[in-house]
Amino acid sequence: MINDDIYCRDVLIQLSAIENSIRSLSNHILENHLYTCVIKDLEKGNLEVIDELINLFKKFNN
Repeated sequence: MINDDIYCRDVLIQLSAIENSIRSLSNHILENHLYTCVIKDLEKGNLEVIDELINLFKKFNN
């Protein structure tokens, strides 16, 4: 779009749409991770997974 000299506003709108799509996908993957991998780790007694989750949430909030 930039190479085609598309109006800046249109480029920004597309970038916003991409960011929202990536955020939505990330949330879906995180939710799946909580219901699968994290539960399995906790059932096995692996409490280190909690630290992993805390770090993931910190990255999501930056």
